Amino acid sequence: MTLVKAFPAKQQRSEQTREKLLQAGLDLLRDSNYQDISIAQISNRAECAIGSFYLRFRNKEAFFKYLIESISETLRAGVRADLTPENAKRLTLAQTVRLCVDHYVQTNRHYESVIRAALQYSINGSDDWQPVRDNGLMLQYHYVDLIVGKLKRVPKEAARQQLLVGFQILSGHLINSIAHPVNTLPLNDPDLSHWLFQLVMHCLKIKPPVPANVPQKKTLLRTVPLKKPSP
Repeated sequence: MTLVKAFPAKQQRSEQTREKLLQAGLDLLRDSNYQDISIAQISNRAECAIGSFYLRFRNKEAFFKYLIESISETLRAGVRADLTPENAKRLTLAQTVRLCVDHYVQTNRHYESVIRAALQYSINGSDDWQPVRDNGLMLQYHYVDLIVGKLKRVPKEAARQQLLVGFQILSGHLINSIAHPVNTLPLNDPDLSHWLFQLVMHCLKIKPPVPANVPQKKTLLRTVPLKKPSP
């Protein structure tokens, strides 16, 4: 006897409820700190019973971890579909760098509340910051691969390292802007992408430093005898 999958409509409604809860969590995080949000608030915002929340998540911490995992999957699927060599085929090197910088800035703006919550939560010893950090690194390596594919007559490994330095500096500024209010180029500054684009381009063009194992020219320092203090 062939078994038929039961209650497809019920399973579909269950998935819809989960998505409503996740969206409700995102919406609440934009206006409140993670610590101040209750399960009742999430359920009310999603227009479902508190029991529906507990049918899907053990507690608020489990909900938050699932939310980050869901965002991670969305980010991975998005960059693989949108930021491809085929889509960037007609772009210049500078246009490709700008495309990647714009995408990174927009991603941090869109998930600002989640990043801030992960930072706050990690202070208490949680490992929830690790998936957020991994997402940032995943995006950076994807950007670098896309940009390096545009380079011609340039040592690609050296360019890769220079681009990684640029994106790590860029990432540091964005995270700092989310964690603490900054006066210079805050996250909502309309010129933010322009200056961060210039930063990455500068890192790409700058000459690498001299390796540490290369002997440097010795410089002679003039020594001035100390004067005795007058009695």
